[in-house]
Amino acid sequence: MTELPGIPGSTISLAVAGQRTQAATRGKADETQGGGDRQTLQEACTEFESLFLYQLLKEMRATIPDDGYLGKSMQSETYTSLFDIEIARRLSAQKGIGLADFLMQQMANRLSENSREEIAD
Repeated sequence: MTELPGIPGSTISLAVAGQRTQAATRGKADETQGGGDRQTLQEACTEFESLFLYQLLKEMRATIPDDGYLGKSMQSETYTSLFDIEIARRLSAQKGIGLADFLMQQMANRLSENSREEIAD
């Protein structure tokens, strides 16, 4: 879990993204049986990509020396964290880096294999 500086109780968790992806996978499985929504799986994959990009931006920003114009303060850390989150969301909402598409393809393939096995049983 990663807590945003200056915002008590705010966390971003890979576990949450994983749970949403699993829920979307279950939704996809329901779709093959007549219900559910492929859109939910796509949203979960996009959200996971956004979280990955945020972590990447955060680690890249950590390599920058703190002797800048504004210095290091709680406010600047909060601003840069929120800025990185928004940049990550917008990147993944557009084309992103292809991670969401890759995850979607892999999960869709696995779900179609599982649905074929269930039909055979």
